[in-house]
Formats: sequence, C-alpha cells, structure tokens
Amino acid sequence: MKKRIVAVFTAFCLIIGGLCLRLYVLCSCGTELVSSESHYSSFLLYKLRGSITDCKGRKITETYYDNYVIAKPSVNSLAALSDIIDSRTYQSVREKMSDGLPVMLNIGKREISSDSDILCVPIYRRYSDSQPAQHLIGYLDETGHGLTGIEKAFDSVLFSDGEVKARVPADAYGRTISGSEIEITSDPVNVGSVRLTLDLDIQNAVEYALDNGKISEGCAIVIDIEDGAVRAAASRPVYNTNRVSDSLSSSSAPFLNRCFSSFAVGSIFKVAVAAAALERGLDGFECECKGSCSVGGVVFGCSSNTAHGKVDLKKALEVSCNTYFINLGQKLGAEAITETAALLGFGQKNEFADGIISEPGTVPTAEALNTPAALANFSFGQGSFTASPVQIAQMLCAVANSGKYNRPYLVASVTDKSGKETAYDNKYPVVALSEETSRKLTEMLTSVVENGNGSSAKPKDFSAAGKTATAQTGIFDKNGVELCNTWFGGFFPSDNPKYAVVIMKQGGSSGAEDCAPVFRQIADSINFSE
Repeated sequence: MKKRIVAVFTAFCLIIGGLCLRLYVLCSCGTELVSSESHYSSFLLYKLRGSITDCKGRKITETYYDNYVIAKPSVNSLAALSDIIDSRTYQSVREKMSDGLPVMLNIGKREISSDSDILCVPIYRRYSDSQPAQHLIGYLDETGHGLTGIEKAFDSVLFSDGEVKARVPADAYGRTISGSEIEITSDPVNVGSVRLTLDLDIQNAVEYALDNGKISEGCAIVIDIEDGAVRAAASRPVYNTNRVSDSLSSSSAPFLNRCFSSFAVGSIFKVAVAAAALERGLDGFECECKGSCSVGGVVFGCSSNTAHGKVDLKKALEVSCNTYFINLGQKLGAEAITETAALLGFGQKNEFADGIISEPGTVPTAEALNTPAALANFSFGQGSFTASPVQIAQMLCAVANSGKYNRPYLVASVTDKSGKETAYDNKYPVVALSEETSRKLTEMLTSVVENGNGSSAKPKDFSAAGKTATAQTGIFDKNGVELCNTWFGGFFPSDNPKYAVVIMKQGGSSGAEDCAPVFRQIADSINFSE
C-alpha cells in the first residue's frame, strides 16, 4: 500500500512538472499572444501619428521611406532574399528560418516581388535626414510625444498610441504555421492633422539656395505679401532629427530657429527710416556725404569711408549711405523713427502656435536715444536695435502692399481626431504707411536692385526691390576680427509684388556678396504660373 502511494505521488509530481515546463515554454517563446486561441509572430512596422502637411496638402513629415521585407521560413524566401542581401545577413536569416521563425529586413530602396511567402512594404520614417522646415516641425521624444515645434504645439491632435504591425500565424513555440498568410494589422485609432501655410516647392528651393550659397549659420524666410502666410522658413545649421543627441554639444546653436530670433540688422532698417521721412514730407531732403561724419563727438563712416557726394533719399538707399541717414535721423528725431518702427511691428513678438513665438527684438527707448550719437546709430540700424528676419519681412510686406501688412502666420488649418477642421487666416491687415509712401519706397528699392548695390539680387525674368545690410555685432573672433550679420531683404515682382524674402548670414562679409545672390536664386526658382 505504501509503495502504491509513493508511485501515485511520483506520477503526480511528474505531471505537475510537465505542466510547469509547458507553461514556461509558452511564456518564453517570443511571440505575441493575440487571443486565447491563436498565436502570432509580430513585427512593429510603425506607430500611428497624424500628418503635418503643406498648404497644398502634401506631407512634410513621413516623406522618406525604406522597403521592408517580412518573409516566412521557406526555400522560396531564402532564394529570393539571397539576391538582395549580403552573405552575413543571409546566414543570420537562414539560421532563424531553420528554427521555423519568420524575419523582417530593411532592404532600403531595393524592391522584391511579394508572394505567399514574402511581403514587401514601404515603411515611412517620421523625418528624413534632410527634413524640410526642421526647426518649425520639431521632433518627438522617446515616448512618441512632440517635444518641440509643431509636433509639440499640436501633440494632442497628432499623437496616438496605435501601431501598425505585420504578423504571421505561429504555434506556441513561435514557429510559422505552414500555409498561413502574412497579415498587416492596424489599431483602430483616430488621429488629427495640421496643415501649414508652407509651400513645399518654395521650402525646398529655400533650403537648397541656403546650402548652395554656403550660408552655414543664418536663415531665409518667404512670406506671401497678400495675406502674411509663411511659405518657407529655413534655419542653418541644422541637426539630425533622427539623432538629436549628436548635436547637443554643438557650439553653433543648431536648435536655434534663426528666422524667429533677433539680431543686429544694420542698413536694412534704413527702409523704415526712409518710410518715416516720406510719411513726414522729407522726401526732398539732401545731404553732402564726405565718407564720414561726426555726431556728438563720435565719427561714423560710410562703407569703406566712401565719399558719395551730394545724395538724396533714392541715391542714399542705392549706395546705402550712412552719412545721409544719420543726418536724416537727426532731422526726423527719435520719436518719429520709433513711431514708424512700432507701426511696422518692430519690438513686438509674433505667436505662430503654442510655444512657437518670434522674439520681439529691441527698439531703444526715448531715454536711450537722448544723445545725438545714440540717435545716429539707430538711424542706420545699429546700436542696441535688434530685430528678427520675420519682422524685416513684415516691414517689406507693408512697403510692397500699399502700406499695409497682415501679421505673418504659419498654421492654415487643424483637423482634430473627430475629423472637424478649423481654418485660420488673416482678415485684418495692419495699416502702417500711406499708399503714396508705399509707391515711392517701392520705386526706390527697385532702383537699389536695378542700379545700386543690390544688383546681385536681380532675378532673371522679372523685377525685384530690396535692400542690403552689413551689421556690426560687437562680437569678435579669436583673431580680433568683428563678426558681422549680413542681410538682403526684398520682394518680387516689384511691379506686382507676390513674395517678400529675407536672407541673413552670421559671420558674413557683405549683404551684396552673401545674401543677395541667394535672394536671386530663390526668386528664379519660384513658379508664378500656378
């Protein structure tokens, strides 16, 4: 009896041990249990997230893809893969398949025909290595939430925890079941989308022109004059959106969106001073330039101390005569210039989306301009005055658009997760200048490009208006040479203005050499037939 009890107990222990072993195998087989009745070998293809598109509905994100192959273990799969993968990868694939396991491989832009054993699918990466409008779009954190830019501003609309997977029916050990089909599954979630005012054609042209013009630190922005829509904005240097950590220690501030940051602007501010003069009937003011002038005991020189002789407002803009604008500023007074600057939007921030705000820049106070020398500096855009490229573009929009401008905007519409679309536009322009001042300034700035130091900005097939600048920064390199910000800002066609464009380079030589040719390239690349 005792032996029988021992035998039964031993048998019971063996049964329990077997069950435990079976449970361990089930839990460690490496496949995803989808239901209580079926098992699958699953591969994550991508996470679902809403799209960011340009003004025409074209995707700005998810434009770059690689082909991926999901292959069942079979002789046919191995034979097909052997032609497109290297020997080491082939050996690894063969070992997995010999254990009855399916594989997923990135084959880049190569292609392979799908059949019952192989499925080839394009998988779009959220960002390309040369992501357009990188500083505006932003990037995601490790959890898939937006960390900066539009991705962050509209994360509640764009984010989802849904996934798209490829799966192959498998047994409890993860081995592919013979005769099964490869399936693509998607979680049933809704995502929204954001449509920006950017135009991908113009954006890509701007990105190319900056790089072709060797602007390694700087930016360019294009604004639609009619309504203030930002059609392109690119900043340099860039960072790799797919490997953000590589740029964290860079000294060149690759995460800074220079389009929305403030800088010393120099002579391009002469456009605002000229506007103040025209508004007050001083368009006939003339001055004798001897290459330099002394104001309040401070000597101010023209470029290369060039003596321009007797100049009027039109000539002073063409040759960017500091002496003329210093004397004009003394005649106008600080209040007249700061009043016009405020009407044009200087000293005011622009909010494009939650967390995307351009810097207001610095307009010196009346107290700061209470000496003739301080006013002289301000009269040609130097001293403590700073502004952002988007503010310069806004000023040019006012000149080009009969004296009025719409505040620049970036978001055209947002579609929420329920499918409801909310559109945004600018219906209320700001009147900054008279139509007469706008007309006269347009003629003068056209002459800057046609006959003055902005000639290297002249487009091939139509007219343009604009102004150069080379701004001192008070920052010196290791050799004691002062670093300058160089600029060109203008609009085209000057007889029927459509776009305002501003280019800025840090550490440049002159606006005419660095930025005007980039303006010309951008202008020549835009198709007006659409």
